[in-house]
Amino acid sequence: QAAVDALVTLSESFPVESVMTFGGEPLLYADTVCAIHNAARENGIAKRQLITNGYFSKDDEMVKEMAKKLIQSGVNAILLSVDTFHQETIPLEQVRLFAEEIARSHPERIRLHPAWVVSEQEDNPYNEKTREILSSFSDLGIGVSSGNDIFPAGNAAVYLKEYYPMPEDLDLTVKCGEAKYTENLADVRTICMEPEGNVKVCAFTIGNLYQEKMADILSKYDPYQNDYMKALMKGGVKQLVEHLNRQGEQIDTSDCYSACSICRKIVERYNNE
Repeated sequence: QAAVDALVTLSESFPVESVMTFGGEPLLYADTVCAIHNAARENGIAKRQLITNGYFSKDDEMVKEMAKKLIQSGVNAILLSVDTFHQETIPLEQVRLFAEEIARSHPERIRLHPAWVVSEQEDNPYNEKTREILSSFSDLGIGVSSGNDIFPAGNAAVYLKEYYPMPEDLDLTVKCGEAKYTENLADVRTICMEPEGNVKVCAFTIGNLYQEKMADILSKYDPYQNDYMKALMKGGVKQLVEHLNRQGEQIDTSDCYSACSICRKIVERYNNE
């Protein structure tokens, strides 16, 4: 209910264009997902997206029923995560059943959404297997999105490091809004609400829905009053690192592939303060 209430507040205050539910696997909490998208539809939000791996039940009838509920709730763009990494542990038969149910009545509402090593154009064993998996859905007549290029962090940095050489020199002058998938912290267009209630602007936690209302969280948001945000806006990640150092703290950047990786390491420490 907290997410629904927050969504209604946002739609009343701003021209919200898109809502996306993702995870983890969001359909393990299917009632919540449907409630969010139903609220988005009722409040005139045009784009209502779901990212799912399609595996949330071993019961075929439950899978079919959930496909119907999602359409009824107003989801109009389902991105189905299928690739060599998801299929290591997720049975393709159940995923295909889910895709079939959606495609039977609304093929325009579902697309396959793979993860690529380096890029879709790269030839490597992982991408080759992903292409084979995608081809097994070709008879359903559903499209394939551009997917995601895997970023070398966490396990990916460990197990895929042969495909991601460590850059020799990172440009730390990059600011939020200049790097890919980032926004100017003073001109925020996207926020994220996490299951534990945290409201995030990029990597920064700016409030919690279980502790205060969305309207209050938004009204007090001022990046110029946050030393970490202010440093980022003024001098990019370089100044953020300098801000941390002035407080007598250091951070190990030897495993960071990008300026954003360094930023997230520092902001994670800030979020836990």
